[in-house]
Amino acid sequence: MSTPDYITPDAPPMPVTLGHDKDEEMSCPRSPEKVKSVRSKRCKAAFRGLEDDVPEEPEPDYEPVTEPQKYKQGYVPPSAIVLRSRVTPPPCMRNPYIKDASDNGVDPFGDRRAKCADVFSPPSGGEGLSRYRTDFHEIERIGTGNFSFVFKVLKRIDGCMYAVKRSIKTLKQDSERQKALMEVQALAALGYHDNIVGYNTSWFENGQLYIQMELCDHSLSINRLSRPCAEDEVLEAMHQIAKALQFVHEKGIVHLDVKPENIYVKNGVYKLGDFGCASLVDGSLPIDEGDARYMPLEILNDNYDHLDKVDIFSLGATIYELIRGSMLPESGPYFQNLREGKLPLLPGHSVQFQNILKAMLDPNPIRRPSAKELLANPIFNRPHRTLKTK
Repeated sequence: MSTPDYITPDAPPMPVTLGHDKDEEMSCPRSPEKVKSVRSKRCKAAFRGLEDDVPEEPEPDYEPVTEPQKYKQGYVPPSAIVLRSRVTPPPCMRNPYIKDASDNGVDPFGDRRAKCADVFSPPSGGEGLSRYRTDFHEIERIGTGNFSFVFKVLKRIDGCMYAVKRSIKTLKQDSERQKALMEVQALAALGYHDNIVGYNTSWFENGQLYIQMELCDHSLSINRLSRPCAEDEVLEAMHQIAKALQFVHEKGIVHLDVKPENIYVKNGVYKLGDFGCASLVDGSLPIDEGDARYMPLEILNDNYDHLDKVDIFSLGATIYELIRGSMLPESGPYFQNLREGKLPLLPGHSVQFQNILKAMLDPNPIRRPSAKELLANPIFNRPHRTLKTK
């Protein structure tokens, strides 16, 4: 007896269609439908006896996969908010050279104001990163004053040269820090002018104040001049510094330390710098006059009624020193004669030039010209002079 064949499927019956031709009856049958596999869990209870000898494979423990959460632009994580709440920014300093709403009794910063000591208390030690060393490559020291050094530096990030002024001593007292900040605040309040040394930024580091400024070629210090200056040369310097003083005075600020060492030259342009003694023209800030050799008699006698005219006298004394080719005395008869308006004749110089110099050095501040009146003098319109204008 033969074994039945369960593997070979039975041939499907031929389709029988009434009323059609035989050719149509032999048409190709449709493809079989795709067999759908149905998955079902194995019933462990029914076959437990059969599977005792077969070790059961543990089902894999899959961890749920979560897509990264997307945040909107500007989202701040809660951890950053907590950290920010712990680190409070320092209060705002009031710039006395800027008139704001606080002059009318309404201070927009309110209790955010603080004393200098609260904001810039000097850190103990120098263990932190130095901003000066990180941002700049020091090339050489180019100046030394009574209170600060000036360095020529290369800024690493932009590859440009700057001058950085650093206080010599550590500023421990609040009064010392406040006085050092006066120059920074005056420069920031003034803004940009062609004839003022440009101010970039400033910061405190280890109790010392750093000021990043425009790098100039040199100053008019008499120590570097080997000869007296010509009249046209000093007139050019007078004209450009008078423009700087007009700009400063219109801002309600006075310089109070105009002298050759504080007049700089860059690409033939004269620039007024070093605003460490700057004050307000109305005398509402403490007065700290500059070099006595260039100061008029009234400020030496503590008369501060015409502070803008002090700058005019100092500019006149500066021009006179450049014409002479030697430094002005710090005391003695010559020092006194200059403050009394007793200006000796200057051979080889025009009468018009000597007259304007006498007017600037007039012992009466009321009779001295303002910076605006000085610029209107016809001596600056002489045809053989080429003035650099803004």
